[in-house]
Amino acid sequence: MRVVLGPGEGTEYKLTMNEGAVARYSWVSEGGPINYDTHGDGSGQSISYEKGRGVPEDEGELEAAFTGNHGWFFRNRNDNDITLVLRTDGDYGELKKAM
Repeated sequence: MRVVLGPGEGTEYKLTMNEGAVARYSWVSEGGPINYDTHGDGSGQSISYEKGRGVPEDEGELEAAFTGNHGWFFRNRNDNDITLVLRTDGDYGELKKAM
């Protein structure tokens, strides 16, 4: 998944996952660092996994705490456009753009 974000713009991507499922991910922000919030929601529950400010890239595994949507909200706080490149693999139903 590749998306260009202008100054102040944000986007959200979510994976549909069953409880205990694990997805591997990596993302990089080309053109400047980015703010992010990794979280999940569904079945009346919500969770915040991790947040970061001014981060150029990240990678790891996301294990679903419950069945629902789990993913990332990204925001460009730079004065210029950035290109966000998100790669995912693992045990999930679909990757969808939420906003």
